[in-house]
Amino acid sequence: LDDTIVAQPLLFAIQVAITRLLKAQGIEPLAVAGHSVGEVAAAWACGALDLDVAIRVIVARSRAQGETRGTGRMAAVGLSVEAMQAVMAELGEALDITIAGINSPKNLTLSGSLADLERAQSHLASKGGFFRLLDLDYAFHSRQMDPIRESLLASLAGLETRTAAGTAFVSTVTGGELDANQLGAEYWWHNVREPVRFSEAITTLGELGCRSFIEIGPHAILQRYISECLTAAATKGRVIPTLRRNDDGQERVTEAALRIQLLA
Repeated sequence: LDDTIVAQPLLFAIQVAITRLLKAQGIEPLAVAGHSVGEVAAAWACGALDLDVAIRVIVARSRAQGETRGTGRMAAVGLSVEAMQAVMAELGEALDITIAGINSPKNLTLSGSLADLERAQSHLASKGGFFRLLDLDYAFHSRQMDPIRESLLASLAGLETRTAAGTAFVSTVTGGELDANQLGAEYWWHNVREPVRFSEAITTLGELGCRSFIEIGPHAILQRYISECLTAAATKGRVIPTLRRNDDGQERVTEAALRIQLLA
């Protein structure tokens, strides 16, 4: 599971299975968004990619990113974009750190060299700021992805999308709603390289009228971020997890479906 070539397709398979189990109980999405790799399952769930095409994307994405193993690390930090940019400025122009994900107004994911991430960690420790190195031997959504651009685009050449009927796709690459015809090979390169604009995407979902948010995955790591985004946007909503670590049986999916029906 430390190898993204294994982990990404497995995450995708779990997300497809949960989505299908929920559908079997009458729960279907009005809109979808995915955090980084989760965008592939989201594109399938809204009908923009059929299953075979989505599998092609997840295999190509994981294979390409697997080539970058060992070129950097990632970290979670409890700061706003502006505050983190100020820290980066204080640490100097040569700093190898990129804001890789904007998860909520005051929670970011960083990518960069281990040495520079540890410098930032020490700098913030003196100020009492939250900083945690992630157990990932990769630096996703940073310049460390640049060498895989051509191979990823080549492996996804001629990718076919289809019109999504009735389910909005909100991009965490742009933060806004996109049509299915915009999810070709170039989009999936940007999905790998650009920062994850999760906070903007959740705000957009709120503006589309979404009030019940269901997290589809093996552990509810985004639940807090979604709640923080909704609070910042003054949007009333509920976040419902599906599986949790060490509590991931089918009864959890059934429980989630029942909770959703009670909120309807």
